[in-house]
Amino acid sequence: MGKKRLATSILTSAAMAVTLFSSVPVQATEQLNPQTTEQLSPPAIQVSYEKGELIVEFHRSLTKAERDVIYQQYGLTEKSVLANGLFVNVTIEDYRKLKEVAEALMQEEEIASAEPNYHMTTEYTPNDKYYNRQWFHSKVNAPSSWNRTRGDSQLTVAVIDGGVEMSHPEFKDRLVKPYNAVTNSTTFAPDDHGTHVAGIIGAAMDGVGTAGVAPGVKIMPINVFNGEYAESYDISRAIIYAADQGADVLNLSFGTYSYSSIVEYAVNYATKKGAVVVAAAGNEATNLPFYPASHSNVISVSATNAKDKIAGFSNYGRYINVSAPGEGILSTVTENAYAYMDGTSMAAPVVSGEAALILSKNPFLSPGQVRQVIYSSARDLGKKGWDSYYGVGRIDTYQALKMTKEPIGKIILSANEYTGVKNIRAGVATYGNMKGTIYVEDAAGNNVNTLMNNQAPQKGSLAVYWNGKLRDGSYAPLGDYKIVFSVSDGRQTLVKKAAVKVVQN
Repeated sequence: MGKKRLATSILTSAAMAVTLFSSVPVQATEQLNPQTTEQLSPPAIQVSYEKGELIVEFHRSLTKAERDVIYQQYGLTEKSVLANGLFVNVTIEDYRKLKEVAEALMQEEEIASAEPNYHMTTEYTPNDKYYNRQWFHSKVNAPSSWNRTRGDSQLTVAVIDGGVEMSHPEFKDRLVKPYNAVTNSTTFAPDDHGTHVAGIIGAAMDGVGTAGVAPGVKIMPINVFNGEYAESYDISRAIIYAADQGADVLNLSFGTYSYSSIVEYAVNYATKKGAVVVAAAGNEATNLPFYPASHSNVISVSATNAKDKIAGFSNYGRYINVSAPGEGILSTVTENAYAYMDGTSMAAPVVSGEAALILSKNPFLSPGQVRQVIYSSARDLGKKGWDSYYGVGRIDTYQALKMTKEPIGKIILSANEYTGVKNIRAGVATYGNMKGTIYVEDAAGNNVNTLMNNQAPQKGSLAVYWNGKLRDGSYAPLGDYKIVFSVSDGRQTLVKKAAVKVVQN
């Protein structure tokens, strides 16, 4: 019996209009009116401020003695003075009482206002030539996300598709471990569809062409197509290859209505290896189960348009998890060019880019934890809650990053000095799948005592006690040291340090 083939139709709309360009102006297709982005609702305003700090304005410039009377009453400490004492920046002993203290201060006769020390940020806007035609970035809040991360270069997204054009300048120095699953080699012919998908994920912010959702990550280009079709065996081999080579996210913009046990095995294998798997939901406007999108360990993505409505071609049904922009999407194609394309093939890589941003903030999250962040942060569309068209909603990369917990928190010490009386306790909160090694480092950077070696966190934290001794059991000489927390999942490593001093032993 011959190998089963997966029909794809390259997952673009039958009525798709494509405009190619290199150095000529871009003409918008009927699928995208660039002006529609001006009519979209603005994102919700997010307000943040420095914990435990207030900016206080007085009706007149008070002397230091006058200000101190107020400070003593409310437990404040003055950090800085501005405009001859008309404004002051103060800290509060208990940051949880910020609002309460601010309201109380407002009742004081001498005080005109008391407000938090607000954070203000710029919204990063790429200067790539055609960026303003990529409406989908603003729709999913990517510019706000780029203030936090544009994708860590240690993260790799596998584009399992047609061959990515290796020479395209948008991917310079960021294509790793290319593979042709059809010929079991490292070479393949460039393909518009695969190159387009790769660009949505990771086109560089280099002032030329377009920008990807996660332009800082690496791309692992893997070809599975031989002409119009890709075989389930080759697809499975590609998925397993990507997982074994350390890909963090796998994008699958193809599919069939036929279940394949070997493809499901490969998807589950990749998930167990720690990879997030994202797949396109299909383009025939049907609710029939579509694979690999219908597999339980896959994020299944339907397509939306610039008005946040389901695209006319997009599949729907019980297997849809989230939705993302997939109509009139501008990205890279072969011959160093760019084009508009439609399809859930275009929606899936937007989600793959989001997954890469999440993992850039916390690389220790499991695939299940990444999926949960994506689902919980999505903007609800259609019927309230989950529905068969949008899943839990259209993705929001900024909200996703806000909901992504840092892998390890601030190191908390019971004391900054060892006096020969009490051991120093050092601990950190953790979030993600990792193991920790904790050791004491001297002023020269040498490990002088390992306190914990490659152990998993207990109840979401790592903690040790240091009794002031070196590895050989003798007391450490007086001086400066650091307690070092090193956490790793075998692929990523993160290190934090806290300074301590031995003053007596």
